[in-house]
Amino acid sequence: MKGFVTTAGVIILAVLIAAVSAGAEEKMKSRTPSQLKVSGTKILDAGGKEVKLRGVNAASLEWTSDGEGHILETIRVAIRDWKVNCIRLPLSQDRWFGKAPEQKGEYASYRELVRKAVDLCSSNGCYVILDLHWSTAGQPWGTNIGQHSMPDNHSADFWVDIAEVYANHPAVIFDLYNEPHDVSWDVWLNGGTVQDRPNGRGQERVTFQAVGMQALLDTVRGTDAKNVVIAGGLDWAYDMSGFLQGYQLKDPDGNGVIYANHVYDNKRQSVFKWAADMEKASAVIPVIVSEFGGSGGPDRKTGWWGASPAAAMGDDWLLHVLQVIQDNDWSFTAWDLHPAAGPCLISNWSYAPTADFGVYVKKLLTKGKLPRYTPPDLTKAGTKINTLPSETDRIGDARIYGDWKLASTPGVPDSLLAFSTGEKFELVGQWIDARGVSELEDVGFSAGKVRFSQTVVFDGEEFKAVFDGTIAGDSLTGTFTHGGARDKVEANRVPEIRAQDNQSLSALVGSWNLEIKNEWGVTKQRLKVYPDMSGLYGTIPVKKIVLEAGDVSFTIVRQWGDRKFEMNFKGKLNGPELVGEITSSRGAMQVSGKKSK
Repeated sequence: MKGFVTTAGVIILAVLIAAVSAGAEEKMKSRTPSQLKVSGTKILDAGGKEVKLRGVNAASLEWTSDGEGHILETIRVAIRDWKVNCIRLPLSQDRWFGKAPEQKGEYASYRELVRKAVDLCSSNGCYVILDLHWSTAGQPWGTNIGQHSMPDNHSADFWVDIAEVYANHPAVIFDLYNEPHDVSWDVWLNGGTVQDRPNGRGQERVTFQAVGMQALLDTVRGTDAKNVVIAGGLDWAYDMSGFLQGYQLKDPDGNGVIYANHVYDNKRQSVFKWAADMEKASAVIPVIVSEFGGSGGPDRKTGWWGASPAAAMGDDWLLHVLQVIQDNDWSFTAWDLHPAAGPCLISNWSYAPTADFGVYVKKLLTKGKLPRYTPPDLTKAGTKINTLPSETDRIGDARIYGDWKLASTPGVPDSLLAFSTGEKFELVGQWIDARGVSELEDVGFSAGKVRFSQTVVFDGEEFKAVFDGTIAGDSLTGTFTHGGARDKVEANRVPEIRAQDNQSLSALVGSWNLEIKNEWGVTKQRLKVYPDMSGLYGTIPVKKIVLEAGDVSFTIVRQWGDRKFEMNFKGKLNGPELVGEITSSRGAMQVSGKKSK
């Protein structure tokens, strides 16, 4: 009898467990969002009800293989505290295949992390946009990883693989390629030969064969995946005009295409102009503002560009954009729920919203609306809202980018002029010497002509010098004008050390903006790491930079005449951050740095 009771008890327990498991599974199924389908300009669920996607971007899986240990918690916070119903998850095609330098061919953990992110969203009734954010511009796997002009053949490999994994998953949306730019609409649609314009500083402008968006969509559909897809416009997904001129994607066998717009306060167009263009597009096609960002608030009246139309009219860019989104009831995912991926919605890993951006987006997501923002009256402002100088005029072309070494003068430390792309895709410049880094102002380059200014503080007074010059081949010449004086300047381009075809790039490769703290205060300096792991600390060559299991070390040797002065750096690499200290016979200095995007 005792044995019978035990057996019966086991049977009853097994039945109870099965019932509980079935109930839990049914509950999870009930929380999984409904499969989406595009109909006209609307996004509908399986029951035909219109769906508005409201959410945030959750970056880091494009530049790391482990999400910096925060990605799943970021998604939890976004769903629980920010009340999102959609997460846009940027990914890297190289990391999906285990080709990034830190992965050494191992891809299972990256794919498992993506799976956990998808499951976390799905089980909480949240959609997830799998966004192909970083690629290689047709270069060998594991090299040149970053944000590039167009997808390449590896991008097609990515979509074959990932579409098969998530085919017809009701929570998953596919974003074909992040921010296409610097190509024609015909190349956007059909592919072609492209000279890349990368977003990463120091990356080479290579020529490669781009894959068009129609081919990527066809690749997805070839796996029998009918998931809704997203396709961004040109000019970093800002320009939607081609979609109204015959460049829409053909999708007879799928659930449809949503067209993405990215808007930041760096386009030198008023919000009125952006809103008018978007309203024209959204009347014809389904749209999502899948990235936007900029500062706002009662005191924010000058505009990031200073002389933008918004500034002239006293407009608040962010609050105006948020009001337009509300008025049109557009889907959106704000950029970004990460404290270092600017514009930032949060200020730290406690997920505190930033005062000039995050607080407004969080309130819109949690409360459903913001207090109405009324933009300035154009008829009273009397200000034109036409587009200001084009991106080409504003940023120039590839000839200026890189380092330029100024001609040496006896007794004067070596100096570099470094030109690169800023956080918001503008042309920026730095004057680098042994004393540190000085940011250049009003940097411009057009038709071979260079102009910038520099403010120097000496003995408590500010002095401003203006440079006008010309680039011819690998030479830069011009004059500095300050007060009544004019000084001639000559500089030569510093050759870049490029990655070899078989070379796997370290996560350390690139430019790092450092802050060095000592007893006298804080100075800024640049560390540039080349693919062969040599580098420049300021203007000082570094023969070998060592990276082992996240530990970074190198030696800096300064020389004055016959005397040599040695300094040693030891620190830790943590994603886009580098921390450590420099030690010498004079003591130790604390160093913290961030990698230039």
